[in-house]
Amino acid sequence: MKKSVLFLSAFMLFTLTSIAQEIKEEELKLNVQKISNSTEKLKSLEPVSYDYNNEKYKGLNLPAGNQYGFLAKDVKNTFPELVKTSSKVQTAGKNSSKVLKYSEVDQEELIPLLVAAIKEQQEEIELLKEELKKIKSK
Repeated sequence: MKKSVLFLSAFMLFTLTSIAQEIKEEELKLNVQKISNSTEKLKSLEPVSYDYNNEKYKGLNLPAGNQYGFLAKDVKNTFPELVKTSSKVQTAGKNSSKVLKYSEVDQEELIPLLVAAIKEQQEEIELLKEELKKIKSK
């Protein structure tokens, strides 16, 4: 019985993935633009380490221990689109609960900005190397 269920599940998964409609990235993503001036913008961010207040907000199931990231209030000034509002329900008593809302930074969305900044810096390094080469050859 288990073998037939496993076979049927595998067959359904294969069938669903083989008949799935593929969407071209060009159709899916609109207004594609290169990221520029990201080094300057990133300079305004202040990386921090912090601990969540799990004693007070047990019901949020936040990670324990030291965390690394950014304060949402600081990121909001430069990259407001990276700050998201999350909400979770926390038990407030025997038959009651309350909804807690808080801001957090979508740190994964920072990755393209960081890559753009690295590329900008690398371009600047290459230019400086060329200038230094010219100065040394005089």
